[in-house]
Amino acid sequence: MDVRDTGNFWRLAGPAVGMKGVMRLILLGTPGVGKGTQALELSECLHILHISTGELLRVEMENKTPIGMKIDKYMNAGELVPDTIIIDMLEKRLQEPDSRKGFVLDGFPRNLNQADYLKSSLERLQTSLDRVINIEVPIDTVLNRLLQRNRADDTPETIKYRLEIYKQETIPLIDYYQRAGILEQINGDASPEEVTNRILACIA
Repeated sequence: MDVRDTGNFWRLAGPAVGMKGVMRLILLGTPGVGKGTQALELSECLHILHISTGELLRVEMENKTPIGMKIDKYMNAGELVPDTIIIDMLEKRLQEPDSRKGFVLDGFPRNLNQADYLKSSLERLQTSLDRVINIEVPIDTVLNRLLQRNRADDTPETIKYRLEIYKQETIPLIDYYQRAGILEQINGDASPEEVTNRILACIA
């Protein structure tokens, strides 16, 4: 799909949705910029649904749903869960009544393929995104934040690997949504409260 074709889709539905007081958002940013924290704050401030794909994966597996059993199979084999399964799971969640109030997506999309799947899914649901917020934080700050979490998987080597994967797969999303006319760049090198205020100001 040519990313130059995405602009009209987002512009047609996005402003109309926003005018009704409903916000549909995506948060982008490297690991360690605080996407999860901001997603929770925006969910509370805007009274919209916080959707974390990581949490959806866990719920599907815990409930042993057909999708959850497929996810478990891939994860036990040490393989990535296919994009088609993730978007099917997400679309199922977006069909539930509480998502009609709006949502903020945390952890999805991670690459252009997932962005295309999401666009098609939203078209089927006859809705679209309002804004995509890219939270920018200096790399040194990100490294310090991740190392201070004291998680077993947050070693300098694994952090550098995750940042490289982000650079290869997720950074192209910035251009994708910029071409669509719905990207907002936010300086995330501040307190969580200040970053929330900056996001709210840019989507007001």
